[in-house]
Amino acid sequence: MASYQRAQSGTPPSISSLKIGAQDAMSELVSSSNNVAAGIGEVLQALGAVSTATTSKPIMIEYGNRIMALGRKRMAVMSGRNAFLYLKSKFGLLNATAALYLQATFIGDEETFVEVDMDAWEELVPYMHKLRIII
Repeated sequence: MASYQRAQSGTPPSISSLKIGAQDAMSELVSSSNNVAAGIGEVLQALGAVSTATTSKPIMIEYGNRIMALGRKRMAVMSGRNAFLYLKSKFGLLNATAALYLQATFIGDEETFVEVDMDAWEELVPYMHKLRIII
């Protein structure tokens, strides 16, 4: 009712009130006596849980015999070039004279490593499973 009154007054709803409204709507759908509506509510809840779980896992970084876990959130806020410098510093490669590049596996195909486009870094980080530094 409060969100309806805000909408009538012209005041835009806050993000937190939208989240609460969406959660309330999903709860109502799940507890609905209509089986189709309840099923849709359960699917929406499952999708929300999967998307939250996927993005909170760390990214595993491999170089030689070392494997390091780095936070996905930290990596996502960096540009591709800054992230690469950060990775090089973590593995002691800042003074490396050989050309280095990154390969990654992505969620859904965790076996196949592909080269990473550093200009698309921010778009790719949420879907990365593993990173590998290659000389």
